[in-house]
Amino acid sequence: MATSVKMSNRTSRAVILITTVLLGVAGIALIFAPVEIAGALGVPEPAGMAILIQLYGAALFGLGMTGWTVKDSVIGGVFGRSYVVGNAAHSFVGALVLIRPALAGATPAFWVLTVVYWLLAIAFGYLMFIAAPGAKKAS
Repeated sequence: MATSVKMSNRTSRAVILITTVLLGVAGIALIFAPVEIAGALGVPEPAGMAILIQLYGAALFGLGMTGWTVKDSVIGGVFGRSYVVGNAAHSFVGALVLIRPALAGATPAFWVLTVVYWLLAIAFGYLMFIAAPGAKKAS
């Protein structure tokens, strides 16, 4: 039988708030400084990638705004499932995409980005598969 771990609404709100701020700030930064950020990450020809980077920034900003709308909701288990699934998919796929170039040799900024994506993937995986608000711990 699967066991559920009780996760306080306070903890899930903290995860949401941190993610919301992180995604919102990253999105705004990518929208307004795409070439500079791409250069710091070691992207060759960052000027040619500016539009794609800005579009990615817009997507991150949108995810951040989605988080802002659900920040006061109960999240975990079946609650807020669409929000959790969307962020889990984004962070897990992002983490998988980033790990290969990071291991091949990357800038420190790229490593920080990779670690952040893995931490988000773990947090949202926990919310999606393990946490169930109000569930009793199995003894």
